[in-house]
Order: sequence, then C-alpha cells, then structure tokens
Amino acid sequence: MAKLQIPDKKPSRVLEILRKEYPFERILLGVLGALVIILGVYLLQGILNPTQALLEIRLTDWWIFNSETKRIIFTIVVIVIGVVSLFMAIWPFFVPSFAEMKKVTWPNRKTILNHSARVFGFIIILSAFFLIVDWPLRRLFQWITELGA
Repeated sequence: MAKLQIPDKKPSRVLEILRKEYPFERILLGVLGALVIILGVYLLQGILNPTQALLEIRLTDWWIFNSETKRIIFTIVVIVIGVVSLFMAIWPFFVPSFAEMKKVTWPNRKTILNHSARVFGFIIILSAFFLIVDWPLRRLFQWITELGA
C-alpha cells in the first residue's frame, strides 16, 4: 500500500519577520518606552500641563483635556503604553534565563547549614585575627602619639 505524501507546510512569511530579532528596534522601543513613562509621570504630576497655552494652541478646547478626570485618564493610558513598550523591549533578554532556572538544582537543608556554618566560622576567625592584631598596634600608636605630644 502506498503512503500518502503530505507536503511540508511553509511557515508564514509574516511570522518569520515577526520572529526575527531586530536589536536596534528593541533598543529604540525601550528608550521610547522610558521616555513615554517619564512624559506620563510629568503629566500626572502637573509639571507638563496640557491645559496651558502650548505653542499658542489652547488644548482645553480638545475633548480629552477639557476636564481633570479626562486628563488623568489620558495620562494613565500614556503611562500604560510606556510600560508595555518598555516591557516588550526588555522581555526577550529574560527569556533565556527561564530555561536556565529550570536547570538549577537547589541545595538541601544539610548543605545550606554546612555552608552557613563555614561562612560564620570564617567570619569569627577573621574578626578574632583582627582583634589580636589590633590590640598591640593600638598600644604602639598610643605610645607614639604620647611621645610626639
């Protein structure tokens, strides 16, 4: 009996373009996202006030700026757009770390206690060493300063 040959599906050209990495565009998206967030925060704090005259155009006549509530909603939308664009720019840098975190083996209780005891023991020995060295040197420096005075 003959097998039916199923032709290979060609991937969509649009999906190939979307999956391809464009590092310059990602950096640009991150920078613009950060700038949009800063603009939104300035609008929210009232540092940039769209109701004032801007280039001799009164923005209070625009429907989006004719009340305080509409201005705040617009500002929140601007901030959300900035956060989403910044997140989209940074996200691909974190994707490989998820695969690596699945490979991590975490220590058990016995190993943690053993390593913690070693660290604290080393700290105690080192501080004892500095105390032992400090005591005669302090006496020596006090004696030298008394001779000079």
